[in-house]
Amino acid sequence: MVQSTPQTMKKLTRIKLVNWHYFGNETIDVNGSFLLSGENASGKSTILDAIQLILTTNTRRFNPAANEKSKRDLKGYVRCKTGEEGNTYARKNSVISYVALEFYEESKDRFFVLGAKFDSPDEEAEIRRIWFCEEGTLDGFSFIVDNKPATDEQFKNNGKKIAYIRSTKEAKDRFKRRLGNLDENFFDMIPKSLAFKPMDNVKKFITQFILPEKQIEVDVLRENIRNLREMQELIKEVRKQIEHLGNIIAINDRMVEIKRDILVIDILLKIAEIEDKKAKIEENNKSLALKDQELKSKTAESERTKTDLASEQESLQAIRIDISNNECSKLISKLNQDLQLLEKDRDFIASHVEILHAQLEKAIRALKFVPNVPENINALVLRNLGKANMSQEERDEIFVILNTLYKKANSELNAEKAEKNLKVTTLKEELSDIKKKIDNLRKNKITYPKNTIRLKEAIESEFDSRSISADVRVFADLLEIVKPEWQNAVEGYLNTQRFNIIVEPQYYDVAAEVYDRMKHQIEGVTLVNTQALDLKNETDEMTLAAVVLSKNRYARAYANYLMGRVVLCNEVIELKQYPIAITAGCMLYQGKGLRKIPEDIYRIPYIGKSAIARQLEIAEADYKAKGEQCYALEARIKEIDTALDYIVECDLGAIERYLSSPIELDEIKKKIQKTAAELKDAQNDPNIIALQFKERECLDRVTALSKKKDDLQAIIINLERDLADLNSLTNKLKAQASELEEQIQKLSDGDNNAILAAEQKYAEHSKTKEAGTIYDNYGRRKAVLDNQHGKLLRELISMQASYKEGEYGTGEEVVFAYAQEYRTLSNHNLIEYEEKLNKAKEDCELEFRENFLARMRENIESAQDIFKNLNKALKNIYYGNDSYKFHYSAHSRKQGLYEMITSEVNMGGFTLFASEFEERYHSEMEDLFSKLTESDEHGDKILSEYTDYREYMDYDIEIVSKDGKSQFFSKIYGEKSGGETQTPYYVAIAASFAQMYSVGETIRIIMLDEAFDKMDDDRIENMMKFLRSQNFQIILATPPAKIETIGEYVDTVLVTYRNGYSSIVEEYDL
Repeated sequence: MVQSTPQTMKKLTRIKLVNWHYFGNETIDVNGSFLLSGENASGKSTILDAIQLILTTNTRRFNPAANEKSKRDLKGYVRCKTGEEGNTYARKNSVISYVALEFYEESKDRFFVLGAKFDSPDEEAEIRRIWFCEEGTLDGFSFIVDNKPATDEQFKNNGKKIAYIRSTKEAKDRFKRRLGNLDENFFDMIPKSLAFKPMDNVKKFITQFILPEKQIEVDVLRENIRNLREMQELIKEVRKQIEHLGNIIAINDRMVEIKRDILVIDILLKIAEIEDKKAKIEENNKSLALKDQELKSKTAESERTKTDLASEQESLQAIRIDISNNECSKLISKLNQDLQLLEKDRDFIASHVEILHAQLEKAIRALKFVPNVPENINALVLRNLGKANMSQEERDEIFVILNTLYKKANSELNAEKAEKNLKVTTLKEELSDIKKKIDNLRKNKITYPKNTIRLKEAIESEFDSRSISADVRVFADLLEIVKPEWQNAVEGYLNTQRFNIIVEPQYYDVAAEVYDRMKHQIEGVTLVNTQALDLKNETDEMTLAAVVLSKNRYARAYANYLMGRVVLCNEVIELKQYPIAITAGCMLYQGKGLRKIPEDIYRIPYIGKSAIARQLEIAEADYKAKGEQCYALEARIKEIDTALDYIVECDLGAIERYLSSPIELDEIKKKIQKTAAELKDAQNDPNIIALQFKERECLDRVTALSKKKDDLQAIIINLERDLADLNSLTNKLKAQASELEEQIQKLSDGDNNAILAAEQKYAEHSKTKEAGTIYDNYGRRKAVLDNQHGKLLRELISMQASYKEGEYGTGEEVVFAYAQEYRTLSNHNLIEYEEKLNKAKEDCELEFRENFLARMRENIESAQDIFKNLNKALKNIYYGNDSYKFHYSAHSRKQGLYEMITSEVNMGGFTLFASEFEERYHSEMEDLFSKLTESDEHGDKILSEYTDYREYMDYDIEIVSKDGKSQFFSKIYGEKSGGETQTPYYVAIAASFAQMYSVGETIRIIMLDEAFDKMDDDRIENMMKFLRSQNFQIILATPPAKIETIGEYVDTVLVTYRNGYSSIVEEYDL
């Protein structure tokens, strides 16, 4: 993704630190990319954390790579934490700190400053933080007044008061916009890139850098699963006691015997496999011996052939010396030299003619795209330029016309292309917005006006900060239309009132305070005063309020208030009888006047279950129409590109250079013809003919021997490859046999008698049978035992069924006891248990589908989108000759769970315990439910694993070279050096930033702490060249040892020094 024209950016130019850890009052000038270096604890990471703090507005997340031991926090930075016992902080009493960053906006040639002020009254108090976003440079700010950090009132920008931002969320939004409307991912990527350290596997990199953590809350689901299982177990136990009492011990003993027989057979089958492997190894060894003997034979034959070839080559040389000493031969030699020179000249000019012909054909292909072509310019005329039958004057005249035509066509087509591209860009932006809307609608999410959403989110945020557990709802969400024919009338009459905000009455005042604070940013949205609603007001069946329904009493009351006076009329003539009335066709009578509600108001519905389907239908129609427009424009652009390609492909300069070549070629051919005739006369001498015949015979023998030598060499190479393959197969068979032996140990689980029994059986049968036959025979025997096991199970059920008639045990007392228990259990609220089970299933299904499965699927799909976008960004990025592509697939150990989560059946409308879903995913559900409810010492770890969507996928990186060859990182990782294995990660990090910075004028900062730790100097140089090629402003921190290597590739090198409780920064000259 090397950019031909560097993208203008917003560049960090200076850093201001006041009372920031060991920095008292420091202004740091930076020019472009810069390197921070210095000894440990001198202040490198302190500066990085300051930059990160302002860029992300996150005061809790400092660089873990640098602060792993010190665990610095905001208070530690402001008050200067020392780490000394008895002297926790170097700064006492009240402390004021400032951190500010100055940026230069290249496109507008202006500066702006982002910063924060921190107040720490004492060591115990929370730190107060306020933010600022101002135009100008750092020089205009009064950070220090009377040798002290400025107070709120004293702090000014060129004498003017600072417009403080007191909300961190608002500051984050402001900073994000000022830095170039950055993507939300920016606030995670900066800390992650700082924390990046060399790692040994792709998955660790993916989970730490690429895919964000998204934990799913499963407490409710776990409880529901436990309730479900408890109910299932209870019913199972009751039914087991009713239906399954019998002679369990006797049957169980027999089943244990069969299971042990099956274990012995399983071990025997593996022994048979091992012996089969050994037999194959023996066969391989025989083949190896034969191939080795053949190789020796062919090698000896090859040596003999080489000796014969050398002898014949000496004879050939002697004959050629005799030919050269002949007098006639000297004349022939001179004529041959003359002819070779002429032919060389002919070939040289012929190459020019070929170029001319090729370019003329390209010009002919391009001719049909050129408008207003004169009659005297056509394919025949252009092809005649490649022949010798046209004068030079005619050629020059035609070329002048051709050159003028093509330049004009090129200009006109480029202008049309620019116009069409602009239209396509606009359409694609519209299509993107519609696509987002369609995606939301398909997820059952309606997109409301931006101000409605902003106010709703602001109120929700305030509620969260005050620990208020209450919903903030849009009015339309709470309504359902019971008479579909009145849908348009309701939507049209309510208009923007559909998007009013409803909260519970006790929280209305809190919501109103939020709205008041944001009145300059949000307008046009109504916050309903639910405190003033009449909840007892009855709905008049003749009014518009009667056609809507709501389970929320405040929404119901508000609907009555808005529409309770709007009378329903069938005919327009009836409307004037009432102060306010409406028809189903949206004719509204109000204020003594009649009007038709504009269709644009109700065209897109927002109320009721059908609203989403209707909105989706409209959005998809709009998407199709605009898509067709875009397709037509792109088709025309493609035609223009084709035309331009043909025109640009035509090298008019080459045509001009080689325009006279056909005439020159014709002249030299005539000279060659004359010289060839003279040569032919000389070659008819009889003495020279005899020597030449002898030369040809010897040359034939040399050629034959040479071919034989090459054939033998090919055979030798094939034999060597066969030997290598046989050795590899032998090693593979040995490894497989070893693995089977390990499997036997695991299978036996310490039961050495089972292994001994299997070995004895195999030894007995191996006397008369091959390993494969033994394997097949005992495979069938195992199937028989499996069938017997199933038959015993059926017998057990049959016996338990007969027990229902009172047949159990050997004594009357025992039968009576179980019979009494049977009657008690069969009549002990079994129906109630089943009803409770159904309720538990419903609760579990709802929570499992809507919370766990839906969110897990959404997270996985989001991850897939992230990979698609990342691969898109990586597509044209080459590091040396390699490009990289991330691959993901279902986790090998969670294949079934992955398929269940991503199944189309999981898109809604299914019942969790319906036969189709349960049959398909029964084992997966059981496994997942088991993992989610683990309660042993590993429970938390297992729960974390199975609620993390990232654990359901395997990852790899494909390395693709420019010649098309590819290999997977996982296959070659062990063969690479530490530096080589980190390259794909750094390229992926760069691609992520490049993709995020790709739209508009933004900052292009990439920050790395302890960068390139395991790379050698050559790889560091290559990586720095690569990062610079992406037009980043690179900010690095490294130990002093790497200054010389990295410093050459940055614009500024800064070194931090510390003396006691004071740090400074100085520029370092390389």
